[in-house]
Amino acid sequence: MKKIIILFCFIAAMQTALAQMNKTVITKDELAAIKKPLERFTATIIYLENIQNEEVGAIDSAICIDLQKKATQLKNDSLLAISYNWISTYFQTKGKSNEEIEYLYKALPLAEKYNDKRRISSIYFDLSSAYYRLGKKKEAIEFIKKGGENLPDKTSPKYDYMLVQYQQRMASFYQRKKQLDSALFYAQLSNQTAERINTNLKKYQTLLGLASVYEDKNEPEIAMVYFKKAEVIAQNFKGNNSKFRILEIKYGILKSKDSIKIASDIAEKIWLIAQKEQNQDLILRAANIKRDLFEKANKLDSAYYYSRLQFITNNLVFDRNKLSDIEAMGLKEQLRKMEEAAKEEEVKQQRKQNIQYIFLAIGIVTFLILFFLLSRSIIVNEKWISFFGILGLLIVFEFINLLIHPFLERVTHHNPFLMLLALVALASLLIPLHHRLEKWIKTKMTEKNKKIRLASAKKTIVELEEKG
Repeated sequence: MKKIIILFCFIAAMQTALAQMNKTVITKDELAAIKKPLERFTATIIYLENIQNEEVGAIDSAICIDLQKKATQLKNDSLLAISYNWISTYFQTKGKSNEEIEYLYKALPLAEKYNDKRRISSIYFDLSSAYYRLGKKKEAIEFIKKGGENLPDKTSPKYDYMLVQYQQRMASFYQRKKQLDSALFYAQLSNQTAERINTNLKKYQTLLGLASVYEDKNEPEIAMVYFKKAEVIAQNFKGNNSKFRILEIKYGILKSKDSIKIASDIAEKIWLIAQKEQNQDLILRAANIKRDLFEKANKLDSAYYYSRLQFITNNLVFDRNKLSDIEAMGLKEQLRKMEEAAKEEEVKQQRKQNIQYIFLAIGIVTFLILFFLLSRSIIVNEKWISFFGILGLLIVFEFINLLIHPFLERVTHHNPFLMLLALVALASLLIPLHHRLEKWIKTKMTEKNKKIRLASAKKTIVELEEKG
């Protein structure tokens, strides 16, 4: 029950915080100043979503470690599923698909335990992307379908957010299969959903999706309309990745239409963004575009320069990827140690709880033995029998409740209604048993009390006769 309360508090905190997202953006310093675990966890999610939506930075390993620490500290599997999902996102940004999939599979059973459809669908969609990058297209489409089957309820504030991901992925699936009418159908649906969500990122993504489908349908004029709409939105992003991407796509369209002069201007803009960002991946892609452009213009000296730059940058990217590998390995080892420490703490707590159960059982047995032993030597009226009978019933009921509670949580998937129903059923079995036992004790006690009184009376008479 405590875990469910924590989950409800987290959802309430998230909804309140998300409602203020337009007014407040959490910085890293503000995040570090938050001490309460649940508030820190909630604020970290908002911080990470801001990074993802606005391209204002990169997800670093320290944030991931802190997120898992807070989830472990709160002892809530649903929050742990969220932390694993974000850790998988970190590995995805580092190009580590195997580690990404590993943490997605860790998150899935925890989300299923709470029937958290928002998280379940998100995990399936992320698995789909990861498997597609590994070239496993059959598994990728199966995960898309599973994600669609596990969308949250329509009343959920996250329903449209998850629906648009399903629609985007279905559009991409049909586009890759060259079933362009079906692809266009889902692309249009995704754009309608993005309008309801009303965030720059989703509108940008779905507009690009529509443009891409129309380009494949050999309708470049319509494709360019959607590209221009996406380009306007891209100007609102704080980062340059989206701006770079849309210019890159636009260059490809113009190059194919032999609009070399305009394509050259766009290539220069791409190059300036790459230089400004000092991002080796962007520099490599921009150098490739510049080389391609100069080869088309038959300017071989310039083409050679950018070809050489590609070679140098490629080596830098390789070195950086090796450092990224080391960083990813370090994060994975830290997370492994945290998980082992959490398991050891859980075993320790379980051992402590088992000892408490043993003492409780000894206490109950001692109480019953003393009650029956004392009842042989003292006179007990029916009111005391009823009082101790009810007290014993409550103790036994609570003890059984303590023993079976973890089992009930697993069977009912933490559903409060089902858990209450099970406890009522247990009580309905114990109450008749209690009444029969109480009636039997009263009968025995009454007979015993009569014997005690009779023995006492006889003893008194004997003593009086001896005195007389």
